[in-house]
Amino acid sequence: MVRRRRKAIGLSIPNFSITASRAIAGTAEKTGFDSVWVNDDLVGVFQKETFDPYLCMAVMAESTRRLSVGSAVLATYRKHPVETALKLISLDNLSRGRLIAGLGSCCPSEQWGFPAREDVNDRFAEFIALLKRLLTSDNVHFEGEFFKVRGAGFAVRPYRGRSIPVWAAANTDKALRTIARVADGWLPICIPPTIYSEELQAVREAAEAFGRRGGEIVAGCMAFIHIDKRREMAWEKSHRLLAQTACWFNSARTRKLGLGVFKSPDQVPIDVVEKLNIVGTVEDAAARIGEYLDAGVEHLVLQPVPVEEIKAMIPRIAGAVELAR
Repeated sequence: MVRRRRKAIGLSIPNFSITASRAIAGTAEKTGFDSVWVNDDLVGVFQKETFDPYLCMAVMAESTRRLSVGSAVLATYRKHPVETALKLISLDNLSRGRLIAGLGSCCPSEQWGFPAREDVNDRFAEFIALLKRLLTSDNVHFEGEFFKVRGAGFAVRPYRGRSIPVWAAANTDKALRTIARVADGWLPICIPPTIYSEELQAVREAAEAFGRRGGEIVAGCMAFIHIDKRREMAWEKSHRLLAQTACWFNSARTRKLGLGVFKSPDQVPIDVVEKLNIVGTVEDAAARIGEYLDAGVEHLVLQPVPVEEIKAMIPRIAGAVELAR
């Protein structure tokens, strides 16, 4: 029998400032959140400034004592499992065993020299498989299609020899099977609660088919959030920013909802933004957070937008979480 987990709430902090990462992480811990997270964008999603995610995680680990520290998510598309493993092991020791390694295949970028490739999900699955072995063994032999190592391993191990949890983001059916086969947790983004519950069931059933216990896969989820005093004010401040999420992250999601594919934020109607994000008053947000928890989410990660209002929004989010619980 898999033990029921406590519902956890995390806060995602854009990597726009080292000082802010330290300060906001400290505030999140004092306010009662369970985790803090960073992203891995070369250019920020909602702001241009962005710092290295490993550095930001190190700063947040040093400035907190209780919170889990996670990546949401590291872009494996432009990484190698060997160097990633050593960085994660180092961070796990720095945080004294509080690290969660969130990974994603992530988007290609011709601008940065990472062109699109058809085998991205196969590479992602192999990346996770090799990474997990490197995190648990100091003598790894691996002969894959994309990665090959012979006798690889590190003398330094994760904190007190623990297993660093490896979570993965996924939108497509093929990627969901990757989660079921090799990941310790699932961390999708901008997914409506109704679809979440269906896909979580699919992931756990697939895990059982692979000989795993489906309930052992942690049900994570990430959502963008904006809370204001009045619903109209919340939408005015966040609608255009959040409309971008329907273009960037969610072609698979919007197709599944029967909403088509949007190429520009101007094409995205407000009801689509509402389905994919959390916007409104404290009471509105509490109701929506409750829907996610009822859908089976065990660890909900919330990223406030816009970036400039994160500090002001933290107590509002904490209030919504308290109402939802």
